[in-house]
Amino acid sequence: MPSTYTWGDRISQTTFTSTYDKRGQIEELVEQAKLANQKLNSFMQNLTQKVNNESGKRITYSRGPLKTRQRIAEKCGITNWDDTTTDITGAGVKTPLEVKDIARATIVFSTIAQMLAFRDFIYTTDEFTALKKPQFDRTPAVKDLWAKNIEDVYKDVKFFLAMDIDFKGRTIPHIVELQLNVSQMSRGKAYGHAFYNLTRLAYIQGEQRFVWDNDDCVITVGGDIKGKIGDKLRTSITHCRSMAEGDQNVLLACEILSKFLTRELRLLDTRETQKLDPKTNRTKTVTEHNVFANGTRPLVIRGGQAFALSLKSGTPNISLQGAQAWAIAYLSSFIWSKFTKFQNLPGVTGLASSFHAKR
Repeated sequence: MPSTYTWGDRISQTTFTSTYDKRGQIEELVEQAKLANQKLNSFMQNLTQKVNNESGKRITYSRGPLKTRQRIAEKCGITNWDDTTTDITGAGVKTPLEVKDIARATIVFSTIAQMLAFRDFIYTTDEFTALKKPQFDRTPAVKDLWAKNIEDVYKDVKFFLAMDIDFKGRTIPHIVELQLNVSQMSRGKAYGHAFYNLTRLAYIQGEQRFVWDNDDCVITVGGDIKGKIGDKLRTSITHCRSMAEGDQNVLLACEILSKFLTRELRLLDTRETQKLDPKTNRTKTVTEHNVFANGTRPLVIRGGQAFALSLKSGTPNISLQGAQAWAIAYLSSFIWSKFTKFQNLPGVTGLASSFHAKR
């Protein structure tokens, strides 16, 4: 019987391929995920038959496209599939066994109460309890930001679930991800991720960290993606303006970033882009209009005390270093604060409602 490889002290994938062969493990996990995705679909269909929304209709869910070999490789520090000498190691780089969201699904609820009831019901399923073991305390099977009472940030509930699959003559678990969200927060995610994606690119003296008023903080957006980042940022700025309600700091931050995009990026009438079709899991050519161009020169945003001091004095000078970094930080906080102020409305019927009532 062939040996299997897994992390014994944390929730992880299981492979027959050795941990010394990262590329082989990734190839195997992609094949496993195809089977696990079918199991996840059956699991979701079973759950949605037991839980109704406030109108008595079934909860609906969406299946995300399977993560591609390329995307998994990026998480594992593989920059060139055919050249192992270019692999990146160190902080932030995962092993293939740690990539647990190759197959995933999302449910968007209309109320917080409804989402929490569904969450509590999932706690009782075999697919979840299989991962609730003492040795897995380092990597919990659920990430619940709603339970932490965190304000002004994007909040969701992410479950890791174990789907048993028959693979190479044996039954092994494949870990999948299920995300629970609220409709308003889902909108917030779409707009807020434009700012989040920028903060992920920030470094301070080699360490990945974003501190907007630190002179050593530098955000570097690669030339090959700066157009796409600019498009998303422009959309988010538009929505922030629409929600500003006269807030002068919000309007100032929007002005700073709008002028920055106009100055630093070139606008195209049309652009053809390869995008993944979630229904077919295949790429297709899409023509986009009025979009920013990519290029070779990176887009650089620097943090700095200079703008912080001018802001504190009451006469902000948007030409000073740190202005764009402040705008990113301010709008990120603003947009999450707008999408986290909800009423906990009732609205759950069916089997899950009793679990919520008991808590």
